[in-house]
Amino acid sequence: MLHLINRMTQVAAWVAAALFAMIGFIVFYEVAMRHAFLAPTSWVEETARVLQIYGVFLAAAWLVGRREHIRITVLTAHLPPGVQTWLSRVVLLVIGAVAGISAWYGLGLMQFSIDIGQTTDTTLELPMWLLQGPVVAGLVLIVLQALATVIGSFRSPALLGGEQPRSEV
Repeated sequence: MLHLINRMTQVAAWVAAALFAMIGFIVFYEVAMRHAFLAPTSWVEETARVLQIYGVFLAAAWLVGRREHIRITVLTAHLPPGVQTWLSRVVLLVIGAVAGISAWYGLGLMQFSIDIGQTTDTTLELPMWLLQGPVVAGLVLIVLQALATVIGSFRSPALLGGEQPRSEV
């Protein structure tokens, strides 16, 4: 089961990477159409924003699993390794709980948007659930990945990323 969750988040991350590449292509297309052909598009800006929402929330669980999300280690770096390990597990459980609660309320909001037929206030008039769906899916993946990492850390504490994060900017 843990392998399946890790695989799902890895696939989601690859999809996110493709979406970010697609954003680059469609923005390039918009610039070319606007400046070279004097024919701006009406769909690129909103499409890029929607793809960014999808990409961010699809990639988030993968980052949690690799422990590459933002971590502040000023205090925890000075704790004994055993304490760091347990604290990392607790933090992952808190991340999972917050993501789970957010997913639950997001699902309710998405259902409400479907019930009333809510759309964006833009020229494309996309159904709002198209923007809310990836948020809920990404949050559910975060919950699953956080739990998988905690469970897996009992066999392999290295999953918790005990080494200090890189401080590259």
